[in-house]
Amino acid sequence: MKNSFVRIVSYLATLIFLLHWAVAFILAMPVNDVKQTVTGYLPRYQTMFSSWSFFTPPLTYHNRLYFIFRDSKISGNKQDTIEVLANISLQKQIRAPFNQRENIIDHLVNNSVAGLKKIVWPYKTTIDSLSINKSDSLTIARAISNVENNVNYKRYLATLTNYCKTVLQEKHIDTIGKEVKIVIKEEAIRPFSQIVDASYLQKEILVFETTYKLINP
Repeated sequence: MKNSFVRIVSYLATLIFLLHWAVAFILAMPVNDVKQTVTGYLPRYQTMFSSWSFFTPPLTYHNRLYFIFRDSKISGNKQDTIEVLANISLQKQIRAPFNQRENIIDHLVNNSVAGLKKIVWPYKTTIDSLSINKSDSLTIARAISNVENNVNYKRYLATLTNYCKTVLQEKHIDTIGKEVKIVIKEEAIRPFSQIVDASYLQKEILVFETTYKLINP
């Protein structure tokens, strides 16, 4: 009788222990249906384990790279825009598994985008903290003025400029007399809690922007 009681208590203790850590594991996961359900039933657990994380936090944005070009000789300067990174990703999928060229382009372009953001953004953040009612374009221009002689900045920008020429040539767009502006934005990823919200607006934040410059000066 005593042995049976000890065995039952042991089983219950083991079960409670496993349930406890199973709940803790679920609450440390990125947001999903299971986590939201458990949180609704066990709010105290959510408070206890809110700072726990066993996983890399999910991305909150996608980088977007735009080449905005216009003819410098035409009055009115009509602008045309090419979105770059999404197209590179699409071409990689289409040409897989024979997509070595696309993989190299993806690495070079995305690395240049990340490099420009890393170099310029700290200066923009500092300027933002000291400025009042300044537009993003203005603060970015002031930030770039602090780094435009940086060797890595020049290298990353040259890579994107050269790729811009390649893109225009592939699209059979004459580059003579064309000037281009390179723009990088962060596009917010729809939160899980708003995955089916029809009113959700996809926002883009400007993080880098050059002035218009002739493609072939």
